[in-house]
Amino acid sequence: MTDAEPIQDIDSLDIVGKRKDGGVDAVIVVSSLLRAIPAHETLLRNKVQTYTDAIFSDGWQARHGDGPVTVYIRAVVMPEQGIINLIGAIKQHLAEFGVTLFLEIVE
Repeated sequence: MTDAEPIQDIDSLDIVGKRKDGGVDAVIVVSSLLRAIPAHETLLRNKVQTYTDAIFSDGWQARHGDGPVTVYIRAVVMPEQGIINLIGAIKQHLAEFGVTLFLEIVE
């Protein structure tokens, strides 16, 4: 992948912070337009998988406890509709495991 990809460092967590209430916020940083193309869909799926692998690991429990987890996809521009649809599907899936997912647009 090149530096031009909208999601970087697929195998690492971008931002993780523990809240005072015991929950955890985790952020996936999207630095440019996520287009509804297979390459960008794969980037998003792989990054979310990295986060879920971490969230459900023994190390996560030891470090952050078992409080609620919210994952934010923080993008600088609204993704194309196909990506929004994919995010919706991922959100529903993660909800089954007690993880909340939000898309945030920050300019």
